[in-house]
Amino acid sequence: MVRSVLFLKPVSGGFAAIERFFEEEGVLERSARVPGFLGGELQRPEREDAPALVTALWERPEDYRTWVEDPWRAERAQKAATVFTSMAGPDGAGSLYEVTLAVGPALPGRSEEPER
Repeated sequence: MVRSVLFLKPVSGGFAAIERFFEEEGVLERSARVPGFLGGELQRPEREDAPALVTALWERPEDYRTWVEDPWRAERAQKAATVFTSMAGPDGAGSLYEVTLAVGPALPGRSEEPER
């Protein structure tokens, strides 16, 4: 499993504008259609000077790459640029992290109950 991490800074309208963009465009719902998508979140920082955070869990790096290369994203890039700037690579991708240890009852591939 890998987790994608992307930081977003508001351009205008603050964090509410970022949330509105994600809701109106259905960004997380669209990414959920990509095979290998396991879940995603848009997170608002507690401090106004910190960036918003988008994270998603994917089965494989290739699944995330499919999302990054989805033409649907490119079609919305101009509108997105009026709402936020991303601290992404030149291809628009965030950073990827391999999940090496995890704990939690709802983790993919986990079938046993944790010891109490």
